[in-house]
Amino acid sequence: MTIGIGLLLPSVEFTTDYGAFLVEQGLSEDQIAESLAVLDEVPVPPIVLFVVQGLVAGLTINALAALGEELGWRGLLLAELSPLGFWRVSGITGVVWGIWHAPIILQGHNFPDAPVVGVIMMSVWTVAASPVFTYLTVRAQSVLAAAFFHGTFNAVGWFSLVYLTGATNLVIAPVGIAGIGAAILATSACVVHDRYLAHEPIITGGPISPWGR
Repeated sequence: MTIGIGLLLPSVEFTTDYGAFLVEQGLSEDQIAESLAVLDEVPVPPIVLFVVQGLVAGLTINALAALGEELGWRGLLLAELSPLGFWRVSGITGVVWGIWHAPIILQGHNFPDAPVVGVIMMSVWTVAASPVFTYLTVRAQSVLAAAFFHGTFNAVGWFSLVYLTGATNLVIAPVGIAGIGAAILATSACVVHDRYLAHEPIITGGPISPWGR
């Protein structure tokens, strides 16, 4: 979804230049040559390999790592703030979630060339994406749903940096402009599902019951 939205933005183009991506990651020429040779030997298109690896990692080791965060965001905060209703819970959690990432963003993670603006972008993304995490958690009545989604996002989100070119990370990163657009669309999909397909709507403005209590 992030890639699709990114392609709608000015000057952004689709690319399969894996070498250019590896250069941006700081790999040496020998490491790049070795990596490209491995990709050439894979009997399936690289994107298929990346997706399979991403799903496996996202639902296992990445989900376990993400669970530490999610126990705080969609565990403690969601339970404590649930009387405020879906949108307020999601908004407050999104703001806290974004601020929590500020130190590592300022150190150059995700946006090494614009760390200060990067903090703003990350915070906008967390606010935009937070309703999706809230929705999944409440629907599943388990924080594991958010952990699996978080882990998978971390495992495949970088695809936009590989397959999009022509703009900076502020535009094409999974938590950049394209990613924010994708988060808004995903939130919209949750609203549509809740309003037209779900048997029991939870986006009503009233208190929510994350654990069915």
